[in-house]
Amino acid sequence: MIKKLRKRFSIAAIFSIFVTFTVLMVTINVINYHKIIENADFILTTLKENEGYFPAFGKDQNNGRWSKETPFESRYFIATISEDETITTIDMAKIQAIDITQARNYVKVVSSFDKTRGFYQDYRYIRYKENGNTVLIFLDCTRSLDNWRTFLEASCLVATIGLIISSILIVFISGRIMKPVAESYEKQKRFIIDAGHEIKTPLATIDADLTVLEMDGVSNEWTDDIHVQTKRLADLTNNLIVLSRMQETQKPEALVDLDLSKLVSTVANSFDARAKMENKTFEKDVDENVHMKGGQKEIEQLISILMDNAFKYSTENGMVRIALHQKKKIELIVYNTTEFIAKDSLPHLFDRFYRTDQSHNSQTGGYGIGLSIAQAIVQSYKGKIEATTEDEKSLRIQVEL
Repeated sequence: MIKKLRKRFSIAAIFSIFVTFTVLMVTINVINYHKIIENADFILTTLKENEGYFPAFGKDQNNGRWSKETPFESRYFIATISEDETITTIDMAKIQAIDITQARNYVKVVSSFDKTRGFYQDYRYIRYKENGNTVLIFLDCTRSLDNWRTFLEASCLVATIGLIISSILIVFISGRIMKPVAESYEKQKRFIIDAGHEIKTPLATIDADLTVLEMDGVSNEWTDDIHVQTKRLADLTNNLIVLSRMQETQKPEALVDLDLSKLVSTVANSFDARAKMENKTFEKDVDENVHMKGGQKEIEQLISILMDNAFKYSTENGMVRIALHQKKKIELIVYNTTEFIAKDSLPHLFDRFYRTDQSHNSQTGGYGIGLSIAQAIVQSYKGKIEATTEDEKSLRIQVEL
């Protein structure tokens, strides 16, 4: 249990850090990318408004968006397309990175686009109409985009390294954080086991002394009740010890090949008499030749707990059904009708000593610990157990092994 808790804590912490790093990295790089677009569009708009040239530098003109060096740093070319879609001129005076052939290809490709602004490779372009002709201005953004890509790669690398270091620290620190919890949990389990063994001795003595008194002729309703309550307390003590040991080891007993179909049928048949006595409909749907590796005592106890639970809490003259199917996994299903069971109580059915107000009460003779033992058995086999209800008038417990 402590290992699972530590694992969940570590996964949750690492996932939180991963999400934080990812959000920060994406946000920063998206902002940088949009900044590149914003600056490029400002320059292209400036060129458009000034017939392909930069105006004289001045505060009123640039609004602080570009400096005196910007006209010398900006590499661009301008193409004009006539109304018949013929390229009439290409001004290459401000660029040396490409030749006239490449520029012509750029113009042909972009002229087929519907957008008035956008990127083609590492060039940002703007398209507009002037004197009946179409004008295209291409601004070389290679340097800005290369810097952005370098920063993107560096941020990914730093985030990855940070995540790895954080994960190592979290795994290391989680052990220290969970240590007091683990020690407390171990003491609790040890107390239950030790106290259980201590309680069993006086219970056995009480039962033995009571038997002697009955042999001497002292027998009445009070002695019968003492026998019943002593047995109940002894069973509860044994169940607590079993549950604590199972949760401590989390490992099944020695595994052997089990004919699960035969085992389920045998346990189910033992409830036939009870079904007749309590006037309940009892249905069985067990596939043949379902086998698994497991401990017979544990699996038999699992089936018995589920069957006993179904009969205890089913309605008078109600129905109980057990089914075993071999699909991708082995499915064991126990169904019973009940007076009422709230859907929000289902997650708590496997908690120790949990009772629903309507269906789990002391009159049934249960302790509220049987399903906890069933869950521990299933978990020791790396399986899954869950309770569902469709109408809050029935309970369906499904086990996957």
